[in-house]
Amino acid sequence: MTTALVFDVGGTSTRAAVYDASTGRLLADDRRPTPTRFANPDTATPQLIDQLLALMADQATRISGGSVPAHVGVAFAGPVLEGKVLRAPTLWGDRTGNPVPIKNLVAELWPDRHLYVCNDVTAAGYRYLRTQSEDFCIVTVSSGIGHKIFTGGRPAVGPQGRGGEIGHLRIDYSPEAPTCECGGRGHLAALTCGRASTYQTSRLVERGELAVHDIAAFCRAGRVDNRQLAHAFRGGHPAATRVVEQMATPLGRCLGMLHLATGFERVCVIGAFGLALGPAYLEMLSLAAAESGWDTGLDWHAVLELGEPDDDAALIGLGRALTWEVPPSS
Repeated sequence: MTTALVFDVGGTSTRAAVYDASTGRLLADDRRPTPTRFANPDTATPQLIDQLLALMADQATRISGGSVPAHVGVAFAGPVLEGKVLRAPTLWGDRTGNPVPIKNLVAELWPDRHLYVCNDVTAAGYRYLRTQSEDFCIVTVSSGIGHKIFTGGRPAVGPQGRGGEIGHLRIDYSPEAPTCECGGRGHLAALTCGRASTYQTSRLVERGELAVHDIAAFCRAGRVDNRQLAHAFRGGHPAATRVVEQMATPLGRCLGMLHLATGFERVCVIGAFGLALGPAYLEMLSLAAAESGWDTGLDWHAVLELGEPDDDAALIGLGRALTWEVPPSS
């Protein structure tokens, strides 16, 4: 394989690129908004799927000059089993219904290609594997929360592809718990991802832990601007620090639980929100993880690391997976 056409289909944007296997780099790329339920609330899911496929076809034409490579990879924001998307809450909310055979649909666009379809966090994990047999965990903190644990260089997702979705662990059982994009209440993602910042800020104000004037630097008209929140947090703003701590603690505790269950000793944190918060955010995750279990001498500060300051992980990971010819995974 010399080049591959790779796609990263996310809840905000869909990005296509050409991966160069000789250099491990991306060549031409194209990014556009993903047609989702949230941007198009009156459009049925089947029509959104058709719009997505049309978008991908147009992107491929633009970046490949009409000559699509023999290898095509698709990373999708949702659990994937045997080329079928089981759920996609950041794209289609809770309205997916039956599994979507995305691999077959892509094969109709480009017949006779070698296709590889997997979850987007799985794809990102292949970028950060140090060896093809490493044990490690990758976590994305963005518009949702996702993770994958790799054992022996392979994602541990179970026989039906349902594993690696810690964002949908219910941790808040209170009646006022926020609703997750999947329709469930009190899920980890609803409390800790980028979209949870407004909820957590409002919660702190309601409790009297923060005043309205405290959050003026990053909150307007009852909505948090995550760019401003991250900027304020990196600058040591007390209110921003309190909000981020409120969001980081549940995730750190879950990482501690995952470590106790599997024993990994390396965690790579990616995702636009997590990367924007930076090293001080890792410190909060480390403290929460360390406090979640017994002391075995593990240095959580050494365990956690930030990914590269870009959003190329899934695309580069797909290219590496295609180069290595990894078996189908979720």
